[in-house]
Amino acid sequence: MIPVMQPLLPTFEEVSPWLRRMDQSRTYTNLGPLVSELESRHAARLGVSPAQVVSSANATLALTGAIALSAADSWIVPDFTFPASGHAVLLAGRHLVLSDVRDGDWQLDVSSMPSDYLLGIMPVLPFGAPLKLDEWESFPNVVVDAAASLGADEWNLNDLPETWAVVFSLHATKILPAGEGGLAVFGSTDQARRFRAWSNFGFAGTRRSTIAGTNAKMAEMTAAYGLASLERWMLEREQWSSNLSVANEITAELGLLTPVQRYKGVHPYWIIQLRDTEEREAVATGLESLGVETRQWWPTPLHRMPAFQEVDRNSDSPVASRLAATTLGLPMYRGLSADQIREIGEKLKAVLRSHRNINSPRTL
Repeated sequence: MIPVMQPLLPTFEEVSPWLRRMDQSRTYTNLGPLVSELESRHAARLGVSPAQVVSSANATLALTGAIALSAADSWIVPDFTFPASGHAVLLAGRHLVLSDVRDGDWQLDVSSMPSDYLLGIMPVLPFGAPLKLDEWESFPNVVVDAAASLGADEWNLNDLPETWAVVFSLHATKILPAGEGGLAVFGSTDQARRFRAWSNFGFAGTRRSTIAGTNAKMAEMTAAYGLASLERWMLEREQWSSNLSVANEITAELGLLTPVQRYKGVHPYWIIQLRDTEEREAVATGLESLGVETRQWWPTPLHRMPAFQEVDRNSDSPVASRLAATTLGLPMYRGLSADQIREIGEKLKAVLRSHRNINSPRTL
């Protein structure tokens, strides 16, 4: 069976120099030197001051803290996203409103939303999409869920508005992984300072809690893996790029290109969109029988999940419902060979041909 994903962290040999530094400093958590270095090195990649970047134990906590410290009471979140986006709003104690996404790029449709100061929006960059700052420029309170987008083409967040934040994930399945962890980039150093306090029980230079907070700090061991990943970034980028290039060629040949496969830069996904739910299920079942694992990464809109049954919605989310019913993730990870990707392509082609010949007079 070819798995749909197989994370690849730095090896022991690659991470051991950083672990030795941790041993020497005898600092294992509580905003240690490795965490500080990881934040500084990512700040340089993202075009901002190190004072604007704060790490966290995971990206969900980073989203939660950024929302908790905002001025917005209500937050608009796309109905088509990973549950962490909605959970972050609820965990922050704010009002969650689910909204539909656009057909063309699967991102939050804000065209008819008021840019009220008490309203926040959480644009989700689906499956590694790049960031377009001008997309939401009329909104004062924006927290971007960019979990899988660290590999998007050259980042420059130098013009990030002061009341905005962008959150990345360092999960084992993402680009530049640390096993777990998150990075929050703030438009102002003051907001970053407040978030750092929030992530450390509200401490801001003393042992007294100055604001309501929690424990969301990144551990030094996590930072060690993150730093080791940065050391081999060019190799990692080349591996992702090579695999995605082969997958995109196959996807285009089969007429299944999605916005995900058109993104610039690299990301850890091979997503196809089928004609309907019946075809998606037939493809998933057919590939499984041929030794290829698949996954519905976002299998249902949030409003259909029990955890979000009681939250408000500002539309019926027809696009989110259709995307959840027709999209399918194929194997994509570093270590997957070009021959294996082509093998997956041939099996996908055979399954599609069989299904469409049986159910329709049309062929591929």
